[in-house]
Amino acid sequence: MGLKHYIFLIIAAGIFSAGFHGLGLFKSVPWHLVYSDTLGFFEKAAAPGFPYLQKQIEYPVLTGWFIHWMGALGQSRAGYYFWSALFLIIFAAVATGFLYRIAEDKRRLLVYWIFAPSMLVFSAFNWDILALLFVILAFYFMSRDKDGYAAFFLALGFSSKLYPILYLIPLLLKKNNVRELAKLAGIFFITALAVNGIFMLANFDGWSYFYTLNSARNSNPDSIWSVIRFLFGDISIPSINVISFILFGASYAAFMRKFRKVETLQLCFGATLIFLLFNKVFTPQYLMWLLPFWVLLPELKFSSKLFYALEFSNLGAFFSILPWFFLGHNMFYFYLASPFVILRHFFLAVIIYQLLKKRG
Repeated sequence: MGLKHYIFLIIAAGIFSAGFHGLGLFKSVPWHLVYSDTLGFFEKAAAPGFPYLQKQIEYPVLTGWFIHWMGALGQSRAGYYFWSALFLIIFAAVATGFLYRIAEDKRRLLVYWIFAPSMLVFSAFNWDILALLFVILAFYFMSRDKDGYAAFFLALGFSSKLYPILYLIPLLLKKNNVRELAKLAGIFFITALAVNGIFMLANFDGWSYFYTLNSARNSNPDSIWSVIRFLFGDISIPSINVISFILFGASYAAFMRKFRKVETLQLCFGATLIFLLFNKVFTPQYLMWLLPFWVLLPELKFSSKLFYALEFSNLGAFFSILPWFFLGHNMFYFYLASPFVILRHFFLAVIIYQLLKKRG
């Protein structure tokens, strides 16, 4: 199969995801079955004013402006969703093209990317594919030893979704020369400042809303932290913030220190797993962040059964908890979702353990 076949298939996968969530346009289809953040944000996209200046959007700048412009382009709820889905599919197709160029085994694109359950369900669910595109572009330039470009695209990814900043340290660890290290860090921060700076100066509260909201919010009901709160008594939000940050920070620092000589992509993979394991908020499309690593790291020889166990436990948690949001906060749905949440984190822990074992 050539590149055009993979592009055709990822477009088909994107259409499937967009079509499934697009059923939410029809009132006869239960919203708690086909819900998507993309469609659910139409009111904010169509609201008057500019993001971060006159209206608040709980996403980083590039994602917020993408939402806004899709609303301006589409005008109606259906039009907004059509243009959003179209561009998300285009982003997925471009990302696939660059993944194809750096993947050693192209066939892995089928199993771990195009037909991955996360791609089929979540590629049009949220806007993560935008950040994933920037991350994959960064990985592409890392593979070509053009790390300045990689730092640039990581900054754009960070300005779309927070998580690509996790990959800055692995990128910097490639450099032994302080001058080169400072240059890469400078490219990242100057790019991030160029994208975010005007909004920080014009309306800092509007720009920082994403960060203050996530600091103040409780763990979502399908988060492992909500299961912990239920089992061991209610834990305050500030306490979860501190505990989760310490667990993540200590684990991230220890992993980077112990394996600093390891290939950059493997460091990025480990950083992502650690973040997913300890972060206070876990929404189901986050597993899309792992997909490029399954494609690009065949040498780790992870079992496809483990991959699909993680993927389907995530889908179980997602579809079990959706009624909790839209049919009233009935604890039945929390009980229904919790075993899947525990299984999902168990499989994440198994993957981290196996990664450490292979690298140890």
